[in-house]
Amino acid sequence: MKEYKIVYAEEGASFDENVSSALNDGWELYGNPWSHHDAKTDIVYLYQAIKRDITYLLVEAEEEGAEEADSTEESKDS
Repeated sequence: MKEYKIVYAEEGASFDENVSSALNDGWELYGNPWSHHDAKTDIVYLYQAIKRDITYLLVEAEEEGAEEADSTEESKDS
């Protein structure tokens, strides 16, 4: 299964650090970065989509009979 997210920040070192950190944590770039210029504040925001493969482990619940046997053995020992 794949997991996706967007890394974003103002243009500059913080964006670069966020993307580099994600890459070091096993994420991969997904497509090209894009930007948004806020005309009111003259700030440029940068965005980068990233993805990674994830694996789920299925843990089966213990059988009810095993739990009952354990509690019976504990009471015999007391």
